[in-house]
Amino acid sequence: MPLAVLAAAAVLTLAACGGSDDSESADSTPSASAETSATPEPAETSGAPAAEQTQLKVDETIQDDAMGDTVKITGVVRDFPVTSNTAIAEGGGEWVLVQIDATSGEKYSGGLSGVFSLYTPDGTLAGASTTIVDGDMEAAGFTPFEAPDAGEQGTGWQAFQVNTRADAYQLQYKRLGANVIGSDQTIPTKVWKVDLPTS
Repeated sequence: MPLAVLAAAAVLTLAACGGSDDSESADSTPSASAETSATPEPAETSGAPAAEQTQLKVDETIQDDAMGDTVKITGVVRDFPVTSNTAIAEGGGEWVLVQIDATSGEKYSGGLSGVFSLYTPDGTLAGASTTIVDGDMEAAGFTPFEAPDAGEQGTGWQAFQVNTRADAYQLQYKRLGANVIGSDQTIPTKVWKVDLPTS
């Protein structure tokens, strides 16, 4: 049976980038003396040490009956160390990884097309999904998540850049609204919320 085709009603592009600050150090020249010599004191190190990575199991399932999609959330990693971009952690943020096991339905073509985001419990956006640390993830043994095509399954880890670290997070999965081409059927936007464990 041929697959119906969806015309997306909205397109959401998420991008995340991390910046780094250049630090300057001033060299002081001690004055020379025939009898005494000045010993410069060692420079003090500023900044709190980075938090240690923690990994927790999750057992939550999102069932999208309208699209025929199933999205399972099976794990979360807090304070993932990113050597290619240390500015986020040094600035009070963190990198969060969420393990996703998704199966895209066969009702429509296009595959899994929802958007994942992290929020704080009070509903404030904490971080957008990003692929800029995929290299660090692969080096650490975390396979990046790729959305599966229609009728396919995909498993992996989705990274989120969090600029301001929070005690707890809520994962939100947003299905974008769409029109079914060749019919008057519409699929509304819907959001699922999953509270991620803290211990």
